[in-house]
Amino acid sequence: MLDFIHKYDVLFLDFINELGNSTFDPIWLFITKIYVWVPFFIILFYFAFKNKNKKTIITLLVYGLILLIVVLGLTELVKNTIVRVRPCNNLLLKGVFREVIYPTNYSFYSGHAASSVALATYFISFLKDSFKPIYILVVWSILFSFSRLYFAVHYPSDIIIGALVGFFIAKFFVMVVKNKLNS
Repeated sequence: MLDFIHKYDVLFLDFINELGNSTFDPIWLFITKIYVWVPFFIILFYFAFKNKNKKTIITLLVYGLILLIVVLGLTELVKNTIVRVRPCNNLLLKGVFREVIYPTNYSFYSGHAASSVALATYFISFLKDSFKPIYILVVWSILFSFSRLYFAVHYPSDIIIGALVGFFIAKFFVMVVKNKLNS
């Protein structure tokens, strides 16, 4: 079963990676870096929170930060336990992919996918009724995760599992925070 998954992981990754070219690399390099998104989040949250009370804002931001720390911590724990070599670092796949960046840690599962889906799920859950543009986080999450396939630094299964992990952890945090805000 794992051989079957790996075979299709490589085939699908090869298809996506082949779509890339050096003309678009700078755009995807921009998209894949978290720090370039900070101004986007500041602007988005300014408008999303401007009509919320101070207690709600602080609660959502503090728990959002804790959520991010939990997701990234779990991701690193799993990566260092599973030790799946990234496609770009897999000697058996050398020359198969168009390689641009070379992260040195492990592949399974994608921290980009886990963290972006977790944050999108969490903030959309609380802000969807009062701030419709919050759904832009879905687009951000897709682009942020896809960038990892574009550069062949994750297999598709790394992205899928990362997204699922992020989603379910975020749903747990949403439940906890809703109880806290309603108490």
